Amino acid sequence: MNDERDPTPGLDGIELRQMRYFLAVADELNFTRAAERLHLAQQALSASIRRLEDQLGVALFVRSTRKVELTAAGEVLVDGARAVVAAAAEAVERVHQVAEGRSGRITIGFSTAAGGVPVVRQIIRTFAEESPGVDIRTEEHDFSDPSAGLADASVDVAFIFGPLPVEGLAAVTVVREDRVLAVRPEHTVADREFLNADELRDLPWLRVPAPRGPWPTFWFRSEGDGPVGPIIKTADEWVTAIEAGRGVAFTMPTVMQNFTTARIKVVPVAGLKPAEVLLAWRTDRSDALVEAFVRAAQAVAPASAS
Repeated sequence: MNDERDPTPGLDGIELRQMRYFLAVADELNFTRAAERLHLAQQALSASIRRLEDQLGVALFVRSTRKVELTAAGEVLVDGARAVVAAAAEAVERVHQVAEGRSGRITIGFSTAAGGVPVVRQIIRTFAEESPGVDIRTEEHDFSDPSAGLADASVDVAFIFGPLPVEGLAAVTVVREDRVLAVRPEHTVADREFLNADELRDLPWLRVPAPRGPWPTFWFRSEGDGPVGPIIKTADEWVTAIEAGRGVAFTMPTVMQNFTTARIKVVPVAGLKPAEVLLAWRTDRSDALVEAFVRAAQAVAPASAS
């Protein structure tokens, strides 16, 4: 036969408020002062303590006209009640920290080369300093995934190169600059003051394994047919291929700060839309940490545009 008795009689009916009231009386050993401390009528406080004693089946205080004292049972309850109230307060604080983006875990993706952009590093550093309770993870993604993990939701936010490569993303701009053409110093156009867009057709363009669409065309392929360069997946492969004269590609002056020792020259190109480094996130989910991170990015890069 199963014993269905409650192993802790009275526990189910006890409220956190009763623990707070009990501790106030235990601290003051005076119902009047305890009621004032709690901003509560003394009659209501006394009734709450009597109800707690009835629920536990023990007397917690010895009351007389001259003084109030804890019973042995009351003394035992003090430590436990303090622990319960403290644990509840801590739990509530942690809930608020998560809700306000001050706690939890955030995974930040970044496209290869984007992670080295100075403002990107500054945003992540600033957020880490201002949110020490947040567990920050970072993941680098190569050119086969221009969404840097957002497409399959393996990251929460990502620093990527625009335009947005897939549907269902929102973004703010953290860097906007003119695109420039990256070539080896010995290239025939390396010393040109600028190029026109129609002069890009016959250049050997590097290629990426990303799906067809506006993103790879924006960065790696010009309009029309022409010679093609090798397929590259990472920023290091990008640098090596250009230095070796195997192909050309667009870049940004900010990105070239990552490659100060590379034997690469950049040539301005007239008539092109500017390039952007974006902080992007998925629109199908709401996350306080993502919102907090976006706010931090906008504070660091106040010129950000939605």
